[in-house]
Amino acid sequence: MITTIAASLLSLSCSKVGGRVRISARASSRSATRPPSAPFAFLPRVAAAASLSACASPAFARVSRVHRAPPLAPPAGRGGFSAMGAVSSKDDHGDSTDANGGGRGSQGREYVEMGPRIMKVFPDEPGFDPRRDWDIVCDVRSPAEWEDDHVPGSVSTPVLDNEERARVGTIYKQESPFLAKKLGASLVAKNLGKILDEHFQDKEKDTRVLVYCWRGGERSMSLAHVLSRVGFKVGLIPGGYKRYRAGVLEFLRTMDGFRYHLIAGKTGCAKGKMLDQLKAQGAQVLDLEAMAQHRGSVLGEDPAWDNRQPSQKFFDTRIWEQARTFDRSRPIFVEGESSMIGRLQIPKNTWAGMRKGSVTLLEVPMESRVRWIRGGYKHFETTDVSRLVEKLQKLVPKCGKKKVAEWEEMIASERWDEFVEDILLNHYDSAYADAAKRSGRDDENAEFLMLPNTEDETYARAAAELIAKHDVSAPPPIVVEREAEKEEVAA
Repeated sequence: MITTIAASLLSLSCSKVGGRVRISARASSRSATRPPSAPFAFLPRVAAAASLSACASPAFARVSRVHRAPPLAPPAGRGGFSAMGAVSSKDDHGDSTDANGGGRGSQGREYVEMGPRIMKVFPDEPGFDPRRDWDIVCDVRSPAEWEDDHVPGSVSTPVLDNEERARVGTIYKQESPFLAKKLGASLVAKNLGKILDEHFQDKEKDTRVLVYCWRGGERSMSLAHVLSRVGFKVGLIPGGYKRYRAGVLEFLRTMDGFRYHLIAGKTGCAKGKMLDQLKAQGAQVLDLEAMAQHRGSVLGEDPAWDNRQPSQKFFDTRIWEQARTFDRSRPIFVEGESSMIGRLQIPKNTWAGMRKGSVTLLEVPMESRVRWIRGGYKHFETTDVSRLVEKLQKLVPKCGKKKVAEWEEMIASERWDEFVEDILLNHYDSAYADAAKRSGRDDENAEFLMLPNTEDETYARAAAELIAKHDVSAPPPIVVEREAEKEEVAA
């Protein structure tokens, strides 16, 4: 079955003439004419694979190219192949068959049904939730495409790897589409076996599988059809990743419609910890630094993330996945960032909404800031000392060679408290003030929150106060006053 599914890439169709199954290089377009709102649909061009699977029986062992032989009428009372349960449908020449894709035409031709239905799934609909609704989401694009961005929770199950995709694409452009499809079919057939062995041998029949490729074409249909024939519950995204990405961008354009409350403060004030406490207590939180895998400074790379950031597209995906669940009547708590986090850009409308947000400015003693910084950057004192010194060279244009040399001497002599306090005072505090001005954030009218330390209990209490004051979960005070007035009048 895996070998025959590759025939779908060659756009073949199968017909029965005079008791023989014939292959023709003509694909049916019936599926393409179905309205997009239909919840289920058979997928185009895969009838051939199903038919070829049926042809494995001795009765249909002879398979050859179609020729212009006059069609023979089937026996009276038969609506199609009894073994496949095929019934009447309509072919490209106007012959009548039914929506199941099988049956007998008016000229006597019979078609094998395509088999189990494959559900259409639309990622731009509000209820789309790949983690909740599907047990496994298969991205059949190349590994490089998956790495750049993918549906949240999906696994990379490429029917063509990076090199194979490039090879087929080159042949398609430079030689001919037919040669490219012929090679692609062979490669896909081989890779489908690997996918089944690696991802589906331990799966039960009721496993729900969602499949997509770049635009819902041949690559996704090849795997979706095999899985549906095995018996899994299969869905496919028409339009593929391209449609999914369009939905993400459309949602991000609405992000300025949220209300934002910014948690701001100098480096070392544990703003990320405050976001964690707010989230733990039920607030709506966007932790952009965690999503960007960067702490937003020259030293912001973290070995916990292999010192790497995701692509801009996947950063957008992470924001979309989190924010689409939020209640627009409540604020989003977010760290007061610059528009760039490492090499990633905060989406334009998200940034526009943040600039209009209210601000709470955290302040903690210098001793606590130093302790917090050292706890979060331990790798720079142990395994990544040379990397720390290397990164300090980027501060020479702003801080000068003399100051950077002083920091290098502190590092060499392991005077870590002195180094951290000095770099905070002579670089980070001034850099933070400059970034606040560029962002247009109104720190002068911000709410100041003085905290004695960065202990868990201190931040838990502060988070509860912020939620009580800023999270809209109760009627505004003016409504309460008016209700009280009514009660007084009634009395």
